[in-house]
Amino acid sequence: MKHAVIEQATNGEAGNSANKTAPSRRTRPRGALAWVMIVALIAFSPVAPARQAAPVAGNDYAVLAKPVQASPGPGIEVVQVFSYACGACAKFDPAMEAWRRKLPRGVRFQYVPAVFGGAFDAGAKAYYAAAQLGVVDKTHAAIYRAVHVEQTLTGDSPDQITDAYARLGVDRARFANAYASRKTDERVQWARSYAIAAEVDSTPTIIVAGKYKVAPKPGAAPEALLATVDYLIRVERTARAKR
Repeated sequence: MKHAVIEQATNGEAGNSANKTAPSRRTRPRGALAWVMIVALIAFSPVAPARQAAPVAGNDYAVLAKPVQASPGPGIEVVQVFSYACGACAKFDPAMEAWRRKLPRGVRFQYVPAVFGGAFDAGAKAYYAAAQLGVVDKTHAAIYRAVHVEQTLTGDSPDQITDAYARLGVDRARFANAYASRKTDERVQWARSYAIAAEVDSTPTIIVAGKYKVAPKPGAAPEALLATVDYLIRVERTARAKR
C-alpha cells in the first residue's frame, strides 16, 4: 500500500477521481499524493507547541461554505478523514487515539477514509471491510504500523490487504468477502461524496460540527491541531446553548 502511493505520486496520477467527481471544486494539484507523503515528513513536529492564542478562522481552521454531516445523532459530530496510505495520518494517530479515549462530553466521533484514488481507495475498502466485521478497534493502529513501520503491507492488492488482516487474527475468508462486498463499495462511494462536500483535499483533516475544517500546519505538533478541535467544540457548544 505504501509503495503504491509513492508510485502514483511519481506518475502524477493523484486526485483524478475526485476531480472528475466534483469539477466545480478547485482542481487538486497533480502529484497530490506526493504532497501527502511530504506532509508526513514535515507535519507534526515532536516539539511541544507553545501556548497559543485562540485559533483564527482562515489561518487555523476553515469555515465550510455549506454544512455537512457524516451521520445523524445527538451531540457535536467530529470526523477525522484519514488514510492508511498517509504517513502524516500514521504520525497523528497516537495523539488522535489518546484524544478519542477522553472524548469531550456531548461529542461523538467518526472516522471517514479518504478516497483519492489508488492506495487511498484500497485503504478505504479495507477500513469499511473491517468495520463490517467489527474489528476496527483491533486493527486500526496495527494497519498503520504494517504500512509505515513494519512494512509488511507494501502493496494495495486485495490479496495483500487480506493477508495483512489475517496476520492480525481476522478470518481470511470473511474479510475477503467483506472487502469485495457491495456494501463496502457503497460506503467507499459515500466517503468520496462526503469528502467532496466537506472540501477535504488532504489527510489528516478533521471536520467539527459539520462546519469547520481543521488540517495540520507544517511543523505543528498533533496537540496543536487537537487544541483547535477542542476550541471549535467549545464554540459550537456555546452557540447551541444560546439557541
